[in-house]
Amino acid sequence: MAAALLAGSVASAQSTEQLPGFDLERLETNVGRGTLLVGNGELLVPGGLSVSLLGHYQRLPLVLSDGAQDLRVVQDRATGLLAASYGVFPWLELSAQVPFVLWQQGDDPSQVGLAPLAAQGLGTPMLQARLGLLSRRHQQPVDLSADLGVGLPVGTGLALAGDAGPRFHARMVVGTTLGWLQPSLEAGVLFRPSVALASTEQAARQGATSEIRLGAALATTGKGLRGELGLRTTLAPQVSMELLGGVRFPLLVGLDAFVLGGPGVGGALGTPLFRVLAGVAFRSEPPPRISFIDPNADRDFQLTLAKPQPPPEDNPVRPAGTHELYVTRGDSQDTSADGTPREPPRPYQPGPQERLVLRGEVHFTQGNAELSGVVPLLDQAVLRLLEQTRGTTIVIEGHADTEGTDTSNMIMSLRRAQAVRRYLLDQGVPATRVRIRGFGSSWPVSAQPATEQERQLNRRAEVLVLTEEPKAPVTQAPAP
Repeated sequence: MAAALLAGSVASAQSTEQLPGFDLERLETNVGRGTLLVGNGELLVPGGLSVSLLGHYQRLPLVLSDGAQDLRVVQDRATGLLAASYGVFPWLELSAQVPFVLWQQGDDPSQVGLAPLAAQGLGTPMLQARLGLLSRRHQQPVDLSADLGVGLPVGTGLALAGDAGPRFHARMVVGTTLGWLQPSLEAGVLFRPSVALASTEQAARQGATSEIRLGAALATTGKGLRGELGLRTTLAPQVSMELLGGVRFPLLVGLDAFVLGGPGVGGALGTPLFRVLAGVAFRSEPPPRISFIDPNADRDFQLTLAKPQPPPEDNPVRPAGTHELYVTRGDSQDTSADGTPREPPRPYQPGPQERLVLRGEVHFTQGNAELSGVVPLLDQAVLRLLEQTRGTTIVIEGHADTEGTDTSNMIMSLRRAQAVRRYLLDQGVPATRVRIRGFGSSWPVSAQPATEQERQLNRRAEVLVLTEEPKAPVTQAPAP
């Protein structure tokens, strides 16, 4: 390409031919879960939405040389990108990206017979479908997905932002979690229209062409400041590589900001000397649906089938256990082994060393244990948990109405408590900080509901955020 553009005669330098149009941009960001450069194989849950807006600066993404002189066709380039992704099914996620060239400038190309580039323009819009093949949500060892995408040929060729025809990509992405680290790998191929350039000997030379792309990423987990490190490599007629590292930190619930930067090496078109990115990303996901309860298949929903013991007389309110299902086999649930009436377990009451910082209810429709969209109460519970400096626990107590049997009501109440628990865990709350209980229809708000509104009050999950009271300092009198 350098020989084709720079080894021209003086007569050809007096003409002004436009540089053949192609998409110079080499960076393809990840939309949805994972790092900015590489996904982690995990899909958004159905109804989940991820939106990001970023801008980045590139230094020297296109320099042509004939061995004697360099022509900085694009010396500085600033680009913006708007991207969104939506979870359609548990196995399907759809996304779209729209890039823009905000500003670019370089050397005057008229000395080699080229017309100046356009300073702004529309990039190549991308549409992508992500198919889930394996998922750790279903107790599989890794997350594995296949991405299929198409780039629309509507970019501005005069700004080196669009190909002459559509482009297609296919890649496989795999990721997992190892403690507080999340590694991921990807491999794929990009098919794009080739750009043939003629040299002074009229021999065709390849410019932009199809290529193989590899990527790797490593990210830290948590809800506070998180680190990201990504590597993207291109294997084509010319090899290039970009290494970007940076941080991501929360601004509000669901809203993160990120800053990344790093160098690029290689001779492939569009590889900058270095690149800097900054932007914001918003993600909102409902908790995954619970379609069945199987204590042998669903390891995240461990239910202990045991007989409840009556609380001791000196402590009528016992602490909330974790994942308790009060179902007996062969005995009546209303009487104990000696035939005396059994007192149903009581809702949790804070102890003398605990302080209640938040209490509220999440209501459900009849026969339903699903949460739809964002629940402000639960977002407040997450914020209260982050605000507390001492040990904080969230207790979730599920309840049902009296429409079903005792067993079905108990299971429904536990499903509602588990739906709230999964919502909190998806917001980054550690599983060890959340405890759930199911009470069935034993503790209704309205004992004799006459309207649908009163019955809905009984179909609820109560949420309690408890923190430890600081212990009073112990003073010791001096010895006489």
